[in-house]
Amino acid sequence: MLKKLFAVICSVSLLSACASQKDGADLYGNGNGGWNDDVNIADLQDTANTEKFREETPAVVYFKLDSSDLTVEARENLAAQAKWLAENPRVLVVIEGRCDERGTREYNLALGERRAMAARSYLMAQGVSADRIRIISYGKEKPVVLGSTEDAWSQNRSATTVAY
Repeated sequence: MLKKLFAVICSVSLLSACASQKDGADLYGNGNGGWNDDVNIADLQDTANTEKFREETPAVVYFKLDSSDLTVEARENLAAQAKWLAENPRVLVVIEGRCDERGTREYNLALGERRAMAARSYLMAQGVSADRIRIISYGKEKPVVLGSTEDAWSQNRSATTVAY
């Protein structure tokens, strides 16, 4: 009897662990078309919306050294993102703030958060609901480009919008 019960529990656990996010339905949950509070950003997998967003918008905005101020080009990219999000109202986004490798871990986490918040604030000012946006700061921990050159550093001073 215990063996059968154990087998059933293992089977249910295995099936739930293998469940994958297909269309993002498990992401929604606050009743307003926004993020489900139980979603862990680190567990998210790309969806069809992720690729479509990357293909149809400039998903990355760049910042100057030690700055979270949006440049003219960053505002233009975010305006294009906001337009796309208005046309795709069920899509949710995560904005990932990043920094170059210089500076302390703590400083760069805070700066990455300010960069993600700047992008979030701009999207909200363009009409994107705050319920549809989450932010995360990677600081210097997850660089887009490896290297200790000005070119690598400039590409890592960014906020990337990822759609789900």
